Amino acid sequence: MVELFIAFRHIVERKFQSIFSVLGVAIAVTVFVVSLTVSNGLEKNMITSLLTLSPHILIKNAKDTYFESYQEILEKTKGIKGVKAIIPQIRSQSIIKFEGFAKGVLADGIEAENVKNDLNLKILKGNNNINELNSILIGEELSKEMEIAPGDELSLVSADNKEIKLIVRGIFKTGFLDYDSNLVIVPLKTMQILTERGEVATEVGIKVENPQKVESPLLGVLSNLPENEYRVLSWKHINQNLLNAVQFEKFVLVAILSLLLIIACFAVSVILNMIVREKIKDIGILKSIGYTNANIRRIFTIEGLIIGISGMLLASVISPVVLIILKKLFKIYMKNSYYYLEELPLYISVNEITIVYAVTFIVVFISTIYPAVRASRMKPVEALKHE
Repeated sequence: MVELFIAFRHIVERKFQSIFSVLGVAIAVTVFVVSLTVSNGLEKNMITSLLTLSPHILIKNAKDTYFESYQEILEKTKGIKGVKAIIPQIRSQSIIKFEGFAKGVLADGIEAENVKNDLNLKILKGNNNINELNSILIGEELSKEMEIAPGDELSLVSADNKEIKLIVRGIFKTGFLDYDSNLVIVPLKTMQILTERGEVATEVGIKVENPQKVESPLLGVLSNLPENEYRVLSWKHINQNLLNAVQFEKFVLVAILSLLLIIACFAVSVILNMIVREKIKDIGILKSIGYTNANIRRIFTIEGLIIGISGMLLASVISPVVLIILKKLFKIYMKNSYYYLEELPLYISVNEITIVYAVTFIVVFISTIYPAVRASRMKPVEALKHE
């Protein structure tokens, strides 16, 4: 208790330097938390948008472009733990024509029931009902580019140069620019008619309950299907390059922010060294009245921890305020910019917050070791000989 009182007095006596040290730690932690929250939010938003129309597990025929009997796959994968939905699809490069304009798109043939229940589509105009064979859903950016609205009739030309008239039932937005600009959804039966190969599919997509833990359902699918007949891929494997780039970017960000944190904590060590130099006489008096090296070490360690913990507490107040301000500023200034976002996505887990604060505490503690040991090794005679 006495050590705490002495440590607190030392800090109060050097208010200016102590306040700047606290601010240094607080700013470093705030920048770390805010940057990590924004980075995580953007990553999570990208993955969520990407997986709106992408399967979590993709099954393709290893020997042919089409599945002649995809119903067999549906039966074999239906009861696997973690599987939420099984979606047979026909994906084909096509062209849509509307009022003299033409554009190449990826036509995705999906059953109406799957579109309604299993795709997390945000419908901006119209609806997602494609029960009728002459139905089509188009992305928001595509609708803007070609000035198409629900109820309009357009032509879809398949890769085999077969043309069919379709009516736009709805306009969707996934948040993933490539999908919203270049993808259309039509009934699976319509695509099967265009291929003239009967009830076939080019792939079977599986949605799982937790995309981040896709490995367990993937093993179940692999064990239920013959390896030589099917190619089974997870969304992580399909988007491996993108995910690696995101992880590397996050690693660089964390490394740079860690250096900033270390520099801020180094300031705590500098302040403590200055206090040690100024308090040589006090250290000598304390030692002469019976204070041990451990007592002296404890005093200066507590001083450093008070500064560090005060900075961390201040950061816990500043960080949410900064994030709220950033979110509001993004809505005002960036909403209509080239960033394909309606609002700034933010996310940070409790584990990440805990790690950031735990690492900060450890670094602050380490920064107190040298000045605390230096003070404790001072001999009373040397400390008092100039007084």
